[in-house]
Amino acid sequence: MTTIFWFSGTGNSLYAAKQLAAGLENSVLYPMKSGVPQKAVGGTGEKIGFVFPSYYGNLPRYVRHFAEKIEIASGTYVFAVVTMGGLGQGSVAELEKILIGKNLRLDYGRGILMNGNYVINYNPADSEKFKSKLLKISEKLRGISLEISAGKRIVKKIRITAANLYKNTEQLDAAFHAENSCAKCGQCARICPVQNIKLEKKPVWQHHCEHCVACISWCPIGAIQYGESTKTRRRYRNPEIMANELF
Repeated sequence: MTTIFWFSGTGNSLYAAKQLAAGLENSVLYPMKSGVPQKAVGGTGEKIGFVFPSYYGNLPRYVRHFAEKIEIASGTYVFAVVTMGGLGQGSVAELEKILIGKNLRLDYGRGILMNGNYVINYNPADSEKFKSKLLKISEKLRGISLEISAGKRIVKKIRITAANLYKNTEQLDAAFHAENSCAKCGQCARICPVQNIKLEKKPVWQHHCEHCVACISWCPIGAIQYGESTKTRRRYRNPEIMANELF
């Protein structure tokens, strides 16, 4: 059996997890936002996978905490696939360090290039135009699933990260705000993978943000902004993922 634990904001990592699951027999998808399993997972002959985005070459904090807390039985084949815009292999190295600290090994790890989504820093590519690239990405993911099925041991990593992204955690979501056009639909709160948003008169951010940009990217009317810079920028969502798959 193969269990794939996934974490996703704008859908790229969920897309990758679904593609991998389709290529692996007897596979189950498990969202990390559901919490760490109460019992040990895996065992001899079983596979456990982690699929998540790279944030400045590092692990999302939530993924780090999940990996630190989860109990994995000895003899389990462990793999990781990181969706990235650049330095994803840095997070492969970070995950490997956590596993080594638990007397486990990372058997397979690599990054796969996807469309950038970080609207806070730049104007993302058009989601619809990205569809044309998904066929090649799907083929790469099929190849990865074949290597995992065969039990290959390949870890592609670099040790470049930008851990300073996560300094001053409480300030990460300070610039998010909803404009007066906000319909109070609550989609931002439901889609946040770390339950960082409460809906009062408007969305209120709770200061344990991952900066996954799910809230700003999935707002159905574009009412959420980050400071002033995002007002003229596109929002990116993986075109093959629906919002309710991330709830």
